[in-house]
Amino acid sequence: MKLSKFLVLFILIILSSCSKDLDDNLTAIPVFGAQEAIAADSDLFDNLKDITTDNERPDKSIACINFIYPITLFVFDDNNEYLYLSRLYDDDEFSNFLNTIDETYYISISFPITTMLDSGEELIIEDKEELKTSIDNCLDIEMVRESGDLMKACIFKLGFSFVDDNPYLGSFMQESDGFLVLSTTDDVVVVGSWTPFVIENELHININIIDDTAIGDHFNFDWKVKYLDANSLQLRHQDQEIILNQRCDANFTDCGNFNFEACETELESGIAEFILDDYTYCIFDTLEFDNDNENYEISYHETEEDAISIVNPIVPEETYTITEANQTLYLRINDIENNLQYYVPISLSAISC
Repeated sequence: MKLSKFLVLFILIILSSCSKDLDDNLTAIPVFGAQEAIAADSDLFDNLKDITTDNERPDKSIACINFIYPITLFVFDDNNEYLYLSRLYDDDEFSNFLNTIDETYYISISFPITTMLDSGEELIIEDKEELKTSIDNCLDIEMVRESGDLMKACIFKLGFSFVDDNPYLGSFMQESDGFLVLSTTDDVVVVGSWTPFVIENELHININIIDDTAIGDHFNFDWKVKYLDANSLQLRHQDQEIILNQRCDANFTDCGNFNFEACETELESGIAEFILDDYTYCIFDTLEFDNDNENYEISYHETEEDAISIVNPIVPEETYTITEANQTLYLRINDIENNLQYYVPISLSAISC
């Protein structure tokens, strides 16, 4: 009986001691440590946001690594003074927490934390450097995979570049397991390879088309890749640019490049008549602009200077006659909402029918 009393007393002393230690830890003020602090304006902070968000855009979310909660974070101001701590229990809480942090502040995570990788493997992270390394490795894998998934889901249609020539505008690409098929608007079909990879956390795609003509000369490079939105990629090599728009609709071939044709009014006369408004839909479709959006104002002009100066507009609903076999006009698009102006050359051709 005495033994039992001593045992109970011993347990009470231990519990009291543990309780005191826990209270001490909760009330202790953390000391700012530069080596573990994560600045709110840093890439690592942004990556934490991407991990905890469910954004559908591939370059705005990170899905290959997940936190196992709860996680405790400390917040410090721009003078490195401790402000408060938060204990978070899911991605929504973490995301909301990060979005409220002033960009001049710092956060510090109470390590170690446990994460779950895409493979289902649990990974224990001991400090900030391990966290950064784990996210960087994850990003490399995810960027390659997501670019491939985007290509496999549908086709890529070559969009309009405002900074480069567009000799293959309206052509489309399709890829399967690295095998690439390019179909041009002139009904030329060539094949090759499409290889995504990462260099210094930057997505690249190597295109190698088996072709020794101008097509191969135009496409066969190592391209740096940037997401323009959830469905569009910008490929850049030095001063060259290619815009790729994902198209999953059945009528993606209805609109191609900006070369529009009409039958000659008389054989070999080089004269043809056009209703320019008939082509507005396809121009907007290829530009990936919303044709029904009232934020766009458009006008057609005979010269680029007229388009820039907004003078001598052509009435698009009326018949416009060309007297040469080929003529270039310029479409001015005024984006009212964003206060931007776009100038797009289009080609009109009179053909024998």
